[in-house]
Amino acid sequence: MWGHNCVLDDNIPQPWRARSTLVLTLSMVAAGMGNLQRFPYLMGEHGGGAFFISYLIALCVLSVPVLIAEVAIGSLGRGSPGLALHWAASVGNLDSRWRHLGVAQALLGLVFAAVAILTTVWCLHCVMALYSGQLASASAIDVAANFLAFVDDRPAQFTQSLMLLAAAGGVSALGIRFGMGFLAWVCLPAVAITLLGVLDFTFVYADLRPVQDFLFSYQTDDGQVSAFWQALGAAGVTLGAGLGIGMTLGAQSPTGLPWGRSVLAVAVIDTSFLVVTAVIVSALLFESNVSPVEGLAGLFIGLPYAFANLPLGETYGALFFAATALLAWGAAAVLLEPTVLLLANEWQLGRVGGAVLGATLVALIIAALLFGGTLPLLRMGSWSMQWLLPCSVLLTAGFVGWLMPRPVLRGELYREPTWLFRLWWFVLRWLAPPASLVWLLQAVV
Repeated sequence: MWGHNCVLDDNIPQPWRARSTLVLTLSMVAAGMGNLQRFPYLMGEHGGGAFFISYLIALCVLSVPVLIAEVAIGSLGRGSPGLALHWAASVGNLDSRWRHLGVAQALLGLVFAAVAILTTVWCLHCVMALYSGQLASASAIDVAANFLAFVDDRPAQFTQSLMLLAAAGGVSALGIRFGMGFLAWVCLPAVAITLLGVLDFTFVYADLRPVQDFLFSYQTDDGQVSAFWQALGAAGVTLGAGLGIGMTLGAQSPTGLPWGRSVLAVAVIDTSFLVVTAVIVSALLFESNVSPVEGLAGLFIGLPYAFANLPLGETYGALFFAATALLAWGAAAVLLEPTVLLLANEWQLGRVGGAVLGATLVALIIAALLFGGTLPLLRMGSWSMQWLLPCSVLLTAGFVGWLMPRPVLRGELYREPTWLFRLWWFVLRWLAPPASLVWLLQAVV
């Protein structure tokens, strides 16, 4: 069958033996991609259950089919994102310049890795501030002043970022079996257990009735179109599609896995994390008479204030932010992987050299974000999420859905039932590209 006759490149580590590692590693990226900051606010402000249903629909018509396509191309090409797309283009008798899409995705992943590292730094600051008692019974103004003072200390943030990058690069240098296995089987379960403990704390000390009204009531109004647009953007970011991760992990996974069902499992795990986190965040904010807000203010000012003013809140707050930091750091480590594999394959640097150079590139991006002022940070985040990522997803959907021969893709997805393959093929061709365009148009309207 197509994709099963090519031999693993010497620079590709021998894959793990079970699909569980693939599912958990992709889930680590999905849970750490930043939706934790936005999802509770978006869900509550855009109709609760109506937004959640819109989000699930957007997930199924955009991120899930595109990520399945990426994993299938990676399994077919058995190389870095650039080499995988080059091989796929050769098999489909297409222009070999499609390989540049893989290179661009790997570089875009470095931008998201830089943002994830900075998020980790900010979360660890909240851990120390809560655990040390600095925020004991503090007012919201005191909490805001504490966080803003840390944000203004850019050298300290950069130093901590370098330490975290060194650790992420070390995990990547360990290889796909040991490094990614550590993230999948140690970090993600630790985060899940911690969040369940914080959820139990929330049930004890917070009133859940406002949460039910805010998150789970089904509200329909004239803003449903806008709500679907917001859901589309959130769903587009959450699984890490368009960043070369699917191709990279697919290239290093055992052949013949049920790729479609694996990605669906990732979507279920990621959505579970988001719902649990939304309940925790919303309940604690309402308990402290703080309105949920979107972005950094809600996560790094409102939530620490809520934890600091509840019994045992400082301890559980430190645990919550430690889990969030671990998620973001793990996502950054996996986001390095496409560039590491690209440098190891195409520049012949090996995994260690690729990890060092990849981490160095992320460090340069972080330096530009921190020392270039606030505007570069906002611009880079805006361009990456509103323009570059939608374009990457759109091109991937177009390449796989419209240019790759269907028998080739069926050969990679032969473990999936015929009805599931046909459904995926239809969604990837006819629904994912328009959804990507709508997502892209949000930046214009």
